Amino acid sequence: MNPHFPSALAALASLLMLPAPARAAAEDTQVWLFLNGVVPMAEDVTATLELSPRLREGADQVLARGSVDWQVAQGVQLGGGASWVEQAGGHEFRPHQQLQFSHGPLQLRSRVEERFFAGADRAQIRLRQRVQLTVPLAQGLNGVANGELLYIARAESRTGSVRVDSWRATAGANYRLSPRAEIGLAYLAIYSPRAGARDRLSHVPQIRLTLR
Repeated sequence: MNPHFPSALAALASLLMLPAPARAAAEDTQVWLFLNGVVPMAEDVTATLELSPRLREGADQVLARGSVDWQVAQGVQLGGGASWVEQAGGHEFRPHQQLQFSHGPLQLRSRVEERFFAGADRAQIRLRQRVQLTVPLAQGLNGVANGELLYIARAESRTGSVRVDSWRATAGANYRLSPRAEIGLAYLAIYSPRAGARDRLSHVPQIRLTLR
């Protein structure tokens, strides 16, 4: 047995334990698709282009993202980029900056997003803190589990309040098809607290293709 497997199972179980009120939340199902292209730009610098159609109940969405990451030290990356999100009823422009630490199977990521919504008073500022574990399961096959907190530090409305946007937990696997191609399957649970309404629990199967 892979020596990391028991710890991976324990981490996965803890990451998938969403807050207890989720049992009474309204639920919906979405499907997210990802096509990623990763391109080396210079020594220790990579660019990533991502296209993600998201099939959602009542309001499909398409996200296009470009980002650049720079490895500044062993296990440390600085990065930034921007996304364009198009959906029924409006669009969003979303620059981001992030800092990432990696050590063995563990990865910590801290991201700041500035979200510009059409017609909003100002940019929303959202903080994203993610912990991820990646464990080899077999030749070319890795298991992945992560948990993430998304927190709105400034609302797009001047009368809005700071709050937890959502809790997210993901479990999945990535398989290397060739030295330049990888496919991934995952399940994402999104628990979104709502003031004055039922909280929401979204079930999100994901399919990802990455080309290098």
